[in-house]
Amino acid sequence: MNRASPVDLRKAMEMASALTKAGIRFVCMPADSDAEHTSLLIQADQRLEQIAREAEVTHG
Repeated sequence: MNRASPVDLRKAMEMASALTKAGIRFVCMPADSDAEHTSLLIQADQRLEQIAREAEVTHG
């Protein structure tokens, strides 16, 4: 397993905090490589965009 840098860990904690403050449930997923981490970030971004689109439709 590759250890995350302090900078990467801080970014992850900031994202978790932002999602929590926004009231968005999330699942913490460990990433063993940079490629896996990038893939999971892309998936998370796509999901957040979908949630935002659905919120716009629901709340005008």
